Amino acid sequence: MIERIEINLLPAEYRVHRKKFQIKREVAYPLIIAGIVGLSLAFVYIGLQNSVRMHRNEIGALQASIEQNRPIQKEINRLQNDKRIIQEKIRGLELIDVNRERWVRLMEELANRLPEYTWLISVKEEMSKPPAIHIEGRTFSFPEVANFMSNLKDCPYISSIDLSQIEQFSPQERIFRFLLSCAINDNAYLTVSGRKAGSGGRAQ
Repeated sequence: MIERIEINLLPAEYRVHRKKFQIKREVAYPLIIAGIVGLSLAFVYIGLQNSVRMHRNEIGALQASIEQNRPIQKEINRLQNDKRIIQEKIRGLELIDVNRERWVRLMEELANRLPEYTWLISVKEEMSKPPAIHIEGRTFSFPEVANFMSNLKDCPYISSIDLSQIEQFSPQERIFRFLLSCAINDNAYLTVSGRKAGSGGRAQ
């Protein structure tokens, strides 16, 4: 068998050389790293989208539950408001019960120290610090207002007294209208019958 031998007699500059495709390491490694990073970011993005979708579904479910239970919450708020009102009424009744003896003694003092030709129209309490009362009265004699104020200064339940207003109420009958503001001395109130009043008080 005769072997065939081919000889290329073309000059070197005319010969066609087959070139192999090669990528340098300096280019290949960055491309591989960039591909890995890109795939990782894609997976992370997909995971985040799934997490956002899941949380949105949970928010929707919670919102639906809130809307479903809203009437119950309104009823709870109404009951809490009713409870608060009832508690305030209870505290008011307890306060009235605690202050009952105090008001009895205070009204006795006002009545005992009231001068002649003078009478009271109203006595109102002001819930302040210290507590105070506002007295409205009438008198036929102008000087009797000063006498009433002087008498009240000796009362152990009153720490100070001021004349808020005085005017002639009825010119035909010479009736004078007066308003007094009195600061209450809490330390002088008795809590148990038979005890003495506080500083400056007297036995009751």
